[in-house]
Amino acid sequence: MEQALTDIESGRADQLEGVYPTELSRLTSNINSLIRHAQARQQRYRDSLGDLAHSLKTPLAILQVVADKGSNSIQNSQVTVREQVDRMNQIVSHQLQRAAASGRNILTQSVLIEPVVERLVNSLDKVYLEKGIQWQLSVVEESCFRGEEGDLMELLGNLMENACKYGSGRVHVSAQMDEYLHISVEDDGKGIPDDKAEAVLQRWHRIDLQQPGQGIGLAVAADIVSAYGGRLEISHSEALGGVAIHTHLPVG
Repeated sequence: MEQALTDIESGRADQLEGVYPTELSRLTSNINSLIRHAQARQQRYRDSLGDLAHSLKTPLAILQVVADKGSNSIQNSQVTVREQVDRMNQIVSHQLQRAAASGRNILTQSVLIEPVVERLVNSLDKVYLEKGIQWQLSVVEESCFRGEEGDLMELLGNLMENACKYGSGRVHVSAQMDEYLHISVEDDGKGIPDDKAEAVLQRWHRIDLQQPGQGIGLAVAADIVSAYGGRLEISHSEALGGVAIHTHLPVG
């Protein structure tokens, strides 16, 4: 094992290989899990930096044109600059959130779902005070998330805020566990057409343009779920009539 670790440190290997005594199997498995976790995080950083550079090209090019040639009026120039600066801020925000997602790690502690949901409910009640959100919480007490609490807050925060923003006032949050952690957030809004379900998971895509927002909430949620080896599904809420977002995350 010492030689295998030396091979990893020197770059000759990327995981512990070979047959080890039963007493060491748990240790070797956990070490390999840590290595895969670090490799996955590094790849997310690389992907995010590449996407960031690509996404900023267009707004930077537009700003360059404004700077070089100007426009018909100062007011038009100001509007263009504001729009592109806002878009660049959104791009940077999304890529930072995407890169920061910790991802699945076998040694990470478990986080109980119920307290996090309750904290988010208290916060969102203040934000949407005038809307008077009616919450229905069906979180099985022992339901827990195997990962970083910050990732769970980001995931649930985006889904629950979307439900508040696009729903008419009723939100249902549920969670239960078997071999997966199943979390669902449903609302009583207009819903998402089946042919738009995949598109809304792409950054900057919004169906309801009358509501303020950046169009990255579901994209961030999907990135976090993907980082943990899970899947995210969009469907129709049978109970409330709006959107139902289901996430399925491995717990083992």
